[in-house]
Amino acid sequence: MNNNNIEIVNPPDNKLSYNKICEEWHKFRKNSVINKCVADFAELLCANGDILDVGCGTGQPIAQYLANRGFHVTGIDFSAEMIKKAKALNLANATFIECDFFDFQSEKMFDGIIAFDSLWHIAKENQPLIYDKLASMTKKGGFLLFTHGNRDDQTIGTMYNQEFYYSALPTEKVRELLTCAGFDVITLIENYKEKTTGDRDLLVIAQKR
Repeated sequence: MNNNNIEIVNPPDNKLSYNKICEEWHKFRKNSVINKCVADFAELLCANGDILDVGCGTGQPIAQYLANRGFHVTGIDFSAEMIKKAKALNLANATFIECDFFDFQSEKMFDGIIAFDSLWHIAKENQPLIYDKLASMTKKGGFLLFTHGNRDDQTIGTMYNQEFYYSALPTEKVRELLTCAGFDVITLIENYKEKTTGDRDLLVIAQKR
């Protein structure tokens, strides 16, 4: 994310933008190698556990990888076109739901929640609400993995010729919110680098107390 902490009056509609780029995204992600951080995250979880994938996109490669490892995956995404692609995978251990993050309700508690490149699309004013919501769905002892920005920021970026809105909070504020929500931070890396998907401003793994 670029540090453009300015007021954005009419942000792009991320849902519409993702629907428009779905085919290009699908072609790219279906051939993507799974991130090492995701594989490491899976090693922390109990066998056959329940995982929530926030912003699952087309289901590849993350939800597919986790389902093939025997986890029971629930994937949510606000893009109808992305969810269509995910459902078409017909994964035995996965359910995909078209739903906004804050609208999602589940009687099931999850052993793990992963939000890879999704939380930064949430509106700036709602960023402080994210971690209580995640905590409400995580079992005691369960794990959370997410990527994010690391600055007090909101900006507009372009991907496949479509505009997208991004926002974030400072790293220490994120740590504070996680702690208040009942998580212990296990790993926090700024300027995280992976060959598979490039650099990320922030990578966090946390465990629910």
